Amino acid sequence: MFRSELKPTAAPAHILLTLAVATAPTSCETESPPGHPTRETLPNGGILVRYPGLPAIDSAGPELTEAQIDLQFGSVEGDDPNLLFGDIRGIQAASDGTIYVLDFAATEVRAYDPDGRYLRTVARRGEGPGEITAANGIFLVADTLLWMHDHGKWTVIGVDPAGNEVGRFQKPVLSYSYIWTAVFDEQGRYWKQTSHSDEELRYPPPAGLSSTTRRRYYKSYDLASGAIDSVFLSESSVRSYHYQDSNGLWQLLAILFQSGERILVNPAGGFWRANTASYRIAQTDETGDTLVVIDAGMPTLPVTDEDRSGFVERFVESRGPEIRDELEEVAALMPDVKPILADMFVDDEGVLWVERVKPPGAPALYDRFSQDGDYLGSVRFGFQPGGGLWIQHGNIYTWVVDDLDVPYVVRAPLSRRIEFTPATPSTFRDR
Repeated sequence: MFRSELKPTAAPAHILLTLAVATAPTSCETESPPGHPTRETLPNGGILVRYPGLPAIDSAGPELTEAQIDLQFGSVEGDDPNLLFGDIRGIQAASDGTIYVLDFAATEVRAYDPDGRYLRTVARRGEGPGEITAANGIFLVADTLLWMHDHGKWTVIGVDPAGNEVGRFQKPVLSYSYIWTAVFDEQGRYWKQTSHSDEELRYPPPAGLSSTTRRRYYKSYDLASGAIDSVFLSESSVRSYHYQDSNGLWQLLAILFQSGERILVNPAGGFWRANTASYRIAQTDETGDTLVVIDAGMPTLPVTDEDRSGFVERFVESRGPEIRDELEEVAALMPDVKPILADMFVDDEGVLWVERVKPPGAPALYDRFSQDGDYLGSVRFGFQPGGGLWIQHGNIYTWVVDDLDVPYVVRAPLSRRIEFTPATPSTFRDR
């Protein structure tokens, strides 16, 4: 049952142990040959799936899919303004191939056929029913309901494919991001992450290193009843470093290579969680009990002396030698190892996509897993996505930009496999 007012639930102790649950498996369910996973039962009945390794970013083989564009549409200039995109903030696709595109600059949602031909404008700028003022995301439900996130009104507006408004609700979390990333789960709830700190913001900030402790939650909004609830996720400290420049202005220096926890709503229920410093991903329910842990044998990469000195010299060149002491202090605060994981998301079929941190110049690569932790292969991109990424009906939808920074909507099917070829010296292999 979900309460109508926000009362954060207490976090059970085991939620803090989510990423360390592999320490004491009770039995080995199967013994697999080298190169295949083993499954072990955890003390709470959850399953630990161990993988001895996954394909390298530049490898080839039957387990790797290379995503190549099969549809691209847009225009630099032309007679049809419906093919001009200024600032794409969302793409959704229906089962029949219809593509919906949200253009933030035009304040419009437009529909296109599977060949990229303009069909109609679903939503326009305005204050009336089904109209938007500053939408930065869309979400299609069952081909019949398109939710539009209008942060100008702090409202989520639902329209049918013709643009007729069929529902709306006020945002339970008043926050803003470049692209709307909230989730609707299979129980008819809308989820959005938020955080809270009891510490007051200070200006000017303290000089040097400081940290702020924040409590992280996910709020849910039940679309049928209007009930709002929350789930406590974790408490974490965020480190920052400030200094005052020669003009008396306060500047922030980022501490590179810091790892952190990634948490996302699993539409099937519960959450996926990982710390980016290691390839260990846990699926938990809403109470924090661990259901599945994916553990892949991926080596960590050290933060080298060259990494630290390179950071110092780059900023000395751009900001001046007078802050060398501060830069060297920040360089010393870098961790010993680099993050392995970059991000995660769940597609429309419930498949978990895990993005690895890649070396400069390497293509993006995602590993795919089922809800039970089964490895479903990896996807390497044959193009550079310009921003958001959506996987629907067996296709990747995103956009690319040309040399003039003009965006084009693209579609890339997931069916192409990379044939095995003899190994060659790696261009992208981490050293």
